[in-house]
Amino acid sequence: MPQNTSQPLTGEQFDTLLDELNTHHRQTLEAISTGGERPRAPESAASFTDDDFSKLPQDAKKVLADTLQQELDLLASSRKTIVTLLLQAHEKEITKDQLDAGVQDQETRNKQALADLNNKLAAGLKASGHAHPESQALIVSAYRASSDLSAQAWTTAREIDSEAAGDVETQWDKAGPKYDTLTQDLQNNWKIFA
Repeated sequence: MPQNTSQPLTGEQFDTLLDELNTHHRQTLEAISTGGERPRAPESAASFTDDDFSKLPQDAKKVLADTLQQELDLLASSRKTIVTLLLQAHEKEITKDQLDAGVQDQETRNKQALADLNNKLAAGLKASGHAHPESQALIVSAYRASSDLSAQAWTTAREIDSEAAGDVETQWDKAGPKYDTLTQDLQNNWKIFA
């Protein structure tokens, strides 16, 4: 893979980079959900670090905007489930084991939904890159950056869940506002792709 992002990529190199980043993101989400060690980012994409995404093709911006909206929807759904579980646990309607199982179930659903969403994002960005070969390096940088932002958000969501489930009596009513802050942070951070 080229290390100089000013050099044009071949279609095969571009596809390979996006596939490697997609695999890395899925493995990162798995590590987040299990508390395991996160994989190292692919070396092949290390030089793709552009941070001025204003020149992204419109179709790439749309795919990124759609992805953000779907992640926000997933965060809202997760927030609702977690807050409901915490309230039930606080009011002794469910046991600690039921709370833990419910939180784990939500995190498993999140992981699968995010993997599916990431696959759609990769496919959409591939299509954009093939339509706009001059923007492929920028698209790789955007995909890398968006994956990092997503991983940060879901790491924080897992921390919120763990903290709240670990101390229901003092944390049960704090998870919702923390999710709200997380949602706002994700929206603000993704503005770089607009």
